[in-house]
Amino acid sequence: MGSLNILFAVSSPRILVHLMGLVRAAKDRGHDVVIFFNEESVKLLVQYPMLSELGVEMLACQTTCQYIGIKEEDMIQGARITSLAEMVLLMEEKDRKLFLG
Repeated sequence: MGSLNILFAVSSPRILVHLMGLVRAAKDRGHDVVIFFNEESVKLLVQYPMLSELGVEMLACQTTCQYIGIKEEDMIQGARITSLAEMVLLMEEKDRKLFLG
């Protein structure tokens, strides 16, 4: 099997260690990875600069960021705020989608 385009959707910050392991494993196998952070997990993009070391596209839910008060300049390098509409488009185009609580 060739490389896949994988979307991870994350809502809970408690799974940080598992998320990092899954992303590294996917990247080691040559897969393209995008992570969409929503709900409480968007705080990870402010609190854990080590996430930028993963070298993947990291997206934060715009609605959640507005509710919590997180601005794009508060987030780690490589992360950006986006809408649920982009999340839907990503779900359509990616080969695999994993939703992590």
